[in-house]
Amino acid sequence: MARPELDGPVRARRRHLQAVGQAVKAMEAELYSLDEQLAALERECGCPRPKHQRLAPHSLQRSSSAKALADLATTTLSAATARSQMRFRMRWQLKTWRMRRRLQPAGKRALAVLHVSPRYGRVDAKLLGLQRSRNMKQKIAEGRYTHTWGQFKQDRFRRALQMPEETKVPPLERVALLAWEGRRSQGQPASYSNPDGSRESLRLTLWAAQESIDSLLKWCQWFESWPNSLPRQPYPVFIPTKGRAKDAHLNWRAAHCFGREAFEKTDEQTPCAFVVAVVEPSEANEYREVWADLPLLVLPESDMGPAFVRWCIQKISSGFRTELSHELGQLGPVHQMRYCWLVDDSITSFYRLDPLSAQLLQEEEERLLNRGALVPATPLCKPTGRKTERRSQGAMFAEAMLAVQRQASRGVCAICGFLRDDGTAPMKSAQWALDSTSVFKVVLLNLVELAKLQVEYVPQLRLFEDVCLNVQTRNAGGRILKCMTYCYWADNKSFGGCAAQRAQNAAATRCTGLDDLISASDFMELPDDTKEALQHVYSWVHRDEERSRQRKESLGLPAPLPAPDTALPLSDAEAGSGVTFLDEHFFDPFQDPDVDQLALDDVQVIQGTQQKQKDGQKANERRGFSLLRPSGQDEVVVLDCD
Repeated sequence: MARPELDGPVRARRRHLQAVGQAVKAMEAELYSLDEQLAALERECGCPRPKHQRLAPHSLQRSSSAKALADLATTTLSAATARSQMRFRMRWQLKTWRMRRRLQPAGKRALAVLHVSPRYGRVDAKLLGLQRSRNMKQKIAEGRYTHTWGQFKQDRFRRALQMPEETKVPPLERVALLAWEGRRSQGQPASYSNPDGSRESLRLTLWAAQESIDSLLKWCQWFESWPNSLPRQPYPVFIPTKGRAKDAHLNWRAAHCFGREAFEKTDEQTPCAFVVAVVEPSEANEYREVWADLPLLVLPESDMGPAFVRWCIQKISSGFRTELSHELGQLGPVHQMRYCWLVDDSITSFYRLDPLSAQLLQEEEERLLNRGALVPATPLCKPTGRKTERRSQGAMFAEAMLAVQRQASRGVCAICGFLRDDGTAPMKSAQWALDSTSVFKVVLLNLVELAKLQVEYVPQLRLFEDVCLNVQTRNAGGRILKCMTYCYWADNKSFGGCAAQRAQNAAATRCTGLDDLISASDFMELPDDTKEALQHVYSWVHRDEERSRQRKESLGLPAPLPAPDTALPLSDAEAGSGVTFLDEHFFDPFQDPDVDQLALDDVQVIQGTQQKQKDGQKANERRGFSLLRPSGQDEVVVLDCD
């Protein structure tokens, strides 16, 4: 439960009372001293004052100024000693906590501040205070959202992305792409496991016009040459979609997305934009009827789950060979990509967060202070208003992706993503967030770095496949970069996609078990590193669901049954992961930590270069990053470190 004594207004009142008490004691000591000095002068003059005219209050116990000062000095010394001892204990506990936390895998540490979505877990968002602010009504009354509330409608963006372009449909062709593991022909085809247990080569079919097929091959050639200059168009975009032929956001020729110009041949050095929808074979014809000229990448099987789809995209992007003749087994050369975008079919818009000028920031602060004075409730400890403002002009999808691509080319980040705007994006001050596991829906995969780390999607996983990939990346020493100067908006659709799995979880009478995430046979076949990451994900889900269940039981509300015990051989807890004095603050995301700033003492950000100074970490953890502003200018940026 949240501790009320840690709330901001309570801390502010406590600090104010302490300051007033110290000032009162100092004034009393001065009054006693003045009284004795005046008494000495009065004795010399022979005209003592009446007692009721003395300076010190009559309600206070009379004593000499020397004794009062001595008592005050003793009290001050005792308080200073106690404060020093407390700080020493806190520093010692913090050092111990850091050492123990360092022993934990990086992926598990990153999950400490991430919440399970109520859409996928048995979590009551209202009871746990998720996706809402405890003082939202007060913020609204103080006018924090005056300039943003209801100002950014998504209807026109949604309609533009759901409306196919009226163009002449060119002849369509089908090309079989065989996922290939290995640099050259000495490699071997990638394979997957069928539901019946047999294994087959991973073969996807690209159903598109010849122009789109040539665009994909040109991108592979561009990655092969890897010129020094950055491309003028975003890397190839893969959009998994299911059950939303008429409602998926697939028209990336829209003006606010890429624009029509991005798909036209304007530059010989940079290929034109390539956007492909990844569909199941049972729905390919339905999507083709709605989207006549959209490139479709048809999966080998249907109903294999979202993790399998994302795994197929990663495999086919890492390397593939075109199948010239299936009967003769003739294959084309190996084609590979270094980067690819993996985007959900529910993204509606992107916004750029431009910083406010100094004058606007001052006006915003004064407006909040004046508005807060009229609010009858207790004002917030520190009025914090907008630091940025949303801007949307032109092809924002392309602008945001190119900004992240510029940054990705300067470092070795395995995964890059964006901030999802929940209405509070203009309140953010950081420009980049490093090693945040909350990177979903729109991700840039560094296929080369992921291959070096031996990290890939777990195709057998039924839920939380994106979280598991992030945890695997962090455990292997990879870095995750999150752009905070561009944010996206997305729809939460109640049909298609993972709707069947969400409905099954909602109808369950118990919390999520490990068997609900992956079958026992599939779990036993995973590598040890993947098993460890999956166990961290399950512990994260179990943490939030168990806390929600216990709170429901304490309030007398209907609660699901506890998660069943698993018979799978799980690894023991990491050494040094026991609870310490400060663990309650750092590992409970529902409490307001009082020492968050102290936890960042070992992180240095100098002239835009970030490097974690931690002992005992892998070499990958110590690789520096020269961060850019999304505009491309070299200057100091604000970095939010995990």
